[in-house]
Parts: sequence; C-alpha cells; structure tokens
Amino acid sequence: MINPMQIMQMLRGGNPQQAILSMMRQQAGDNPVLNNAINMAEKGDIDGLKNLAHNLGKENGIDVDSKFNEIKNQFGMK
Repeated sequence: MINPMQIMQMLRGGNPQQAILSMMRQQAGDNPVLNNAINMAEKGDIDGLKNLAHNLGKENGIDVDSKFNEIKNQFGMK
C-alpha cells in the first residue's frame, strides 16, 4: 500500500527519488530479486539493472532490447 504521507512529502519538495524507492521497497517485501534491483537503482548501477532485465527477459522468453525500443517509440524517442 502506498503511504499517503510519502506522497505528501514528495509534493512538498521532498526527494521524489527517495520517496519512490521507499514505496518500492515497501511493496517488495521479502522479494530478493526486487530488493536487489532497488539496491542497484539506489547505487546507480545501470549495468547491473540492464543485466537483471536481460536475464529476467530471457527466463520469460522476452527480447528486452526490442521491448525497450517499442517503449521508446511509443514516447517518440529515438
């Protein structure tokens, strides 16, 4: 559940990145993969996040690069 106080803090000029990461951590619970991803995001480990995305995509039969390009195209990004 999203904490309304965190949303209010974010709207009042708090650190939105920290608020979002905190909400994600609450939702993650004991999920080790999601907690690992959140830790990588906090540390700015972009390569680790890309590797995680590719591994999860491979496990689920998804081509991450083509999906990423689809999303970029939907937002008009090249």
